Amino acid sequence: MDSIQTLVQSTSGEPIVFPNLLKLSFSCWHYLESNCKPTTNITGAFPRLQSMYLNMDYPFKDDTLFRGTSNTLEYLSMNVNTEVIEMAQKYKVFGGNKYPNLRAFRIKNINTRLMRPGAPSKAATKFALSVSSKLEILAVEDIAMEATIVPSIVEHGHMSSLQLLAIPDAFLTLSHIVVLLEQTPMLTDLHCHYTGVGTLFECVEDDQLPVVFAQKYAPLSNNFRVLQLGHWGNTDIAVVARCAMLMVIACPRFTYASVSSHLREKMRKCILELMSYDSFIQYAARFETLLYRG
Repeated sequence: MDSIQTLVQSTSGEPIVFPNLLKLSFSCWHYLESNCKPTTNITGAFPRLQSMYLNMDYPFKDDTLFRGTSNTLEYLSMNVNTEVIEMAQKYKVFGGNKYPNLRAFRIKNINTRLMRPGAPSKAATKFALSVSSKLEILAVEDIAMEATIVPSIVEHGHMSSLQLLAIPDAFLTLSHIVVLLEQTPMLTDLHCHYTGVGTLFECVEDDQLPVVFAQKYAPLSNNFRVLQLGHWGNTDIAVVARCAMLMVIACPRFTYASVSSHLREKMRKCILELMSYDSFIQYAARFETLLYRG
């Protein structure tokens, strides 16, 4: 870690600047405790930085790497843990549309020391939603984002540019997906776990869902195309298939529902069976695209 300190500060304490650096990448797959001391005389080591990849625990105890990048940074990928979240809050790294040009934000958890992989984290949800209002890509990996991320996005109220939301450890219902699509009109891709219909449709019979979606929600989104569904072990794959078919009814451009490879054939059979039901049969031609994409 000391070597990273010398990247931005000489041994005599003078700041080092990289005036033309566009991409910065650090990788380390083992936990290394941050030994880099807080820096006070560095105002911006990377004044033109566009992409930052931190595939390791953040090496500083302050915002050294972020200084001077608020108007240039377009892509940020970083490991997140409790210490990073607290540092970002303390130094006000994000918030207030501080990064107006940031288009892609990817956070993940690569070690077990400071945040257990898969552990729900309201702090991580808040952190993920604290950046630019113009985000087009938001990905959260190995952190079980609770379903409350959906009302958080609604409350956040400025995800109108979001095109891809990858929250593969979030357990969402059909109700969550509907609300999410209503609030993110540009969304084309969603990755999540699927757990059933949820509160909006709990009183609707299964054979009435296609009618409800056609009459009340279509068109739900004119841009949504891809739904990548993780499958929890106790969720009937037919329930997942029905969700994909309802997306076809409500979203004119929806063509692709992805599940794990070992479930694809079972999913295909479920779709074929559901297509023969009276409530789905009128949309049979539109369901064809779901049958031949993995």
